[in-house]
Amino acid sequence: MPDNAQDGKHLRIGGQSQVLDYNRESDDATLPDLSPNGIASTVTLPTGAFQCFEYHLGTDGTIETWLNGSLIPGMTVGPGVDNPNDAGWTRENYIPDITGVNFGWEAYSGDVNTVWFDDISIASTRVGCGPGSPGGPGSSTTARSSTSGPTSTSKPSTTIPPPTSRTTTATGPTQTHYGQCGGIGYSGPTVCASGTTCQVLNPYYSQCL
Repeated sequence: MPDNAQDGKHLRIGGQSQVLDYNRESDDATLPDLSPNGIASTVTLPTGAFQCFEYHLGTDGTIETWLNGSLIPGMTVGPGVDNPNDAGWTRENYIPDITGVNFGWEAYSGDVNTVWFDDISIASTRVGCGPGSPGGPGSSTTARSSTSGPTSTSKPSTTIPPPTSRTTTATGPTQTHYGQCGGIGYSGPTVCASGTTCQVLNPYYSQCL
């Protein structure tokens, strides 16, 4: 995204250290920072399936980010938000001033990535991830894209186990279709909506599919 707050350089969203983050082209700062705690505060983009990715940029410097309807704490900053891994973005009073939105994937490490974008929507209020999704207020631009995560072919091939599923008879809050239902550090709903099961995609992310 071309950003007047960076004299036209880009605010980028992508992957580093195998997790999702923001990156400012002007100074290479990331959100979250890439300390062990910062990495743990964001998520790995699951591969091999479409995901619902949303972000919101507010006129007061608020940045909010969701994957499949679940807020990503490490990729969220703004007034009143306590993010200890914000790499100083809040203290710097950085307020993005975006003039455009571009879609693509630029690989700096030499890996080969295949990414699909589908159902892209840009609006002044939150769009959500399908029927029953929250339509929370937004003071600026919200962009939503469904992507399949990057896959690398430049490293030696490894066998990746297929997603496993787990079922539960527990009661409690129900997660929506495609919503997160488990993973290290996750504290949200673990019971999937009727007709879906909780698929373990990696130690940090399980999804209702």
